[in-house]
Amino acid sequence: MMNALAEQKTDYLKANQDWLKFVENMSNNTGNAYGESWVTNAKDNRSLVKECGWITEEQDSHEGKTVVLCGASQSIKNQFSALKSISDDPDFVLIGLTSGIKLLLDNGIKPKYCMMMDGSVNQQRFWEGLDMSLTKDITLIASVCCPNELLKKWQGKIKFIVVYSQYGNLHKKLQQWYKPINGCGIFFHALMSQYNTAAAVSYLVFGTRIIIFVGNELSFPEETSPYYADRKDEKDLWKRGKHPDIYGKVCYTNYMLFSLKVALEDYLGKLPGFFFNCTEAGIFGVSARYGNVPWIQQFKLITGIAHARSIMRTGRPIYIQ
Repeated sequence: MMNALAEQKTDYLKANQDWLKFVENMSNNTGNAYGESWVTNAKDNRSLVKECGWITEEQDSHEGKTVVLCGASQSIKNQFSALKSISDDPDFVLIGLTSGIKLLLDNGIKPKYCMMMDGSVNQQRFWEGLDMSLTKDITLIASVCCPNELLKKWQGKIKFIVVYSQYGNLHKKLQQWYKPINGCGIFFHALMSQYNTAAAVSYLVFGTRIIIFVGNELSFPEETSPYYADRKDEKDLWKRGKHPDIYGKVCYTNYMLFSLKVALEDYLGKLPGFFFNCTEAGIFGVSARYGNVPWIQQFKLITGIAHARSIMRTGRPIYIQ
């Protein structure tokens, strides 16, 4: 894995200098605002990381299986039945998010993993009312820059990850405190969000080549639609603009969500595999100029599950048999 990860990163960055520059600019901007709190969190987590270990210790642990990435947007509410049908299936690995874990658990869906990448203590708002005992059988994949006080509330296993950052002081401290980074000396790809990072972890660490995306609209049906599926939030007020959705209708997105869309689409376009957007709404995999991108298939969730089963059984999806 270590050599494969090194080759993936080297080839990706060499071939995409423009994207690297964009990531560096985004990292610098956020680093200027939050960098020192990241440094503080990384320092506080040193003993916890030593105790819990790195996510790279689970290398190829789900090779041959299908990962289902569960977002926290509005459409996820329409997919609980299908998600329940595979939640205990050993061929499917569900990954949730910090911002959506309560919604999944409240509806009887227990993912195998939960991603936590935000370094702000403000994300504790997502756990209000959550029975933390329900996390006992869920592994938290956490950035070393996450708040230590929140990590200690998690009752399941924790595996850590260090993502690439251009914020100078943090970069130096991470190398000083956590050598070798990620247990292998290699920083993980920075894909700008916990959902996007979960996709990279699924591919590069877990070894899956089939990823199903749900709850990932990256947009809203109306200009005033709530940001999250189960609560009002400060992000509801962020400015939005128009964009065509997967059905060619008008929806609304914001700069951050559009950036996350471009980042994930660009990344997946350079990897061999099967990528199914089963969100059933939104703008993921859609270009305003060219239509659907060819490497991300648009399916209903039940159809995506059927294709995944076919690939795991025969090596081919149903649609080319």
